[in-house]
Amino acid sequence: MKIIHLADSHLGFSSYSRLDEHGRNRIEEMVYSGFEQAIEKIIELRPDAVVHAGDVFHHVRPKIKPLVVFQWGLFKLMEEDIPVIIISGNHDAPKSFSSTSPFRLFEDLRGVHIAQRYKYERFVAGDSYFHCIPFCLEPQDYLVEFEKIERSGRDVLVMHGLVESLQNKKMRSVGEHELLDSFLKNDFDYIALGHFHGQAQLSRNAWYSGSLEYFNFGEAQDRKGMLLVDTETGRAESVPVRPRYMIDHPAIDCSGMRSEEIAQCLLELCHVDEMRDRMVRITLKNVSRGAYRSIDQGRLSRLGASALYFKIRPEFADVEEHFERPVDRRTLHEEFSGYLEEDSSQELIPARILDDVVAYGSEIMKKAVLARHKEALDAS
Repeated sequence: MKIIHLADSHLGFSSYSRLDEHGRNRIEEMVYSGFEQAIEKIIELRPDAVVHAGDVFHHVRPKIKPLVVFQWGLFKLMEEDIPVIIISGNHDAPKSFSSTSPFRLFEDLRGVHIAQRYKYERFVAGDSYFHCIPFCLEPQDYLVEFEKIERSGRDVLVMHGLVESLQNKKMRSVGEHELLDSFLKNDFDYIALGHFHGQAQLSRNAWYSGSLEYFNFGEAQDRKGMLLVDTETGRAESVPVRPRYMIDHPAIDCSGMRSEEIAQCLLELCHVDEMRDRMVRITLKNVSRGAYRSIDQGRLSRLGASALYFKIRPEFADVEEHFERPVDRRTLHEEFSGYLEEDSSQELIPARILDDVVAYGSEIMKKAVLARHKEALDAS
């Protein structure tokens, strides 16, 4: 039996505050288009079944568009008579019995099987049994649900969480639960895992498919896409959805460099054609504050104009006295970003979450400034 294994599509994710000509978040639209391309690729490959190992949505209460995009994907697969098996992950599962799962909207669709109720469920597709353990409310519940499994001889296990052997890869997200390595049994034909965003093989028959998209620069070196799995041979083949588009350049050592030299390095590193529709980050190591502030910021902005996202991250070499200076409210989010990056260089903020913290805080500050501006207009 051939299956497509994917996970962590995170429909509805938006970040980095870049908008397109219609005012839509460019990263959010990128996530939708990637999911649609994945569905088209699946139809092209004609698997016997599709397994989504959790975190279909980024939020437990998704907005209308991610629901519509997901529904479109399900209907396309239904038209092709390709069975779909889905489990809820820590992002798209309610954290209490009193809340309603977004997957309730897709129950009873022909050929669509969803495990979403914090308990083990078994589904049949083709000649295999799919043993599904979705997000559970308590970490100890996974073992209880796992013990309910009865092997049939052709078995696929589907779970969402971080196996204990990868505990150094924790993502620090809400509801992140650790899965015991003992779950990785050899008597399953295949074990489809979700949550970890890089493609990784844990044992002969156990894989993380990884996420379809890049969600932070800590994932810049990850392989993204899906897996095409032959349960008869155990072979898992990587299926990219589109070319790599996140680039985290090696840090530039700016010790003793003047602003003109730094700017020239950046220009040589960033060619317009190579920047187009990509997410690019450049770290300036040991850079002088004075030299960094003397760089023509307008020139740098134009440099990243064609990029999906462009960030220059300074790691300052010198320490200077703090002094009071007026802050332009229109650029408050930029002040915030710069402040956090300085703190990050002092290891006050973990690098793996810095981009998310900056993006979230900047968005809040932009909204606050717009609201204050509107109040001033209304008052006048």
